[in-house]
Amino acid sequence: MEKYNSLIADNGNVTLIHISQDSSEDAAEKWAAAESFPWLSILPGDVKRSDLQSYRTRNVVPFYTMVDGNGKEIASGSSSIFSKLASMEKSKE
Repeated sequence: MEKYNSLIADNGNVTLIHISQDSSEDAAEKWAAAESFPWLSILPGDVKRSDLQSYRTRNVVPFYTMVDGNGKEIASGSSSIFSKLASMEKSKE
């Protein structure tokens, strides 16, 4: 949450979306509410109806993927993404 608050929350160029791996809508909603996520959570049924399936986890939870406005993957894995976000912040200064 600290990284989100420092690198994403006030960054108008970045949006965080949580894609649930839960097996039911109810479980996904309860978990997201318990964690007090301020970002959008995509529920299991919505993942199947969207183009977001290709960005699902690769046997790691949580798994992070950064895509550009065209949906092209530009970074994956938390350290790579947060490093990229930090460099984006530095380049704005």
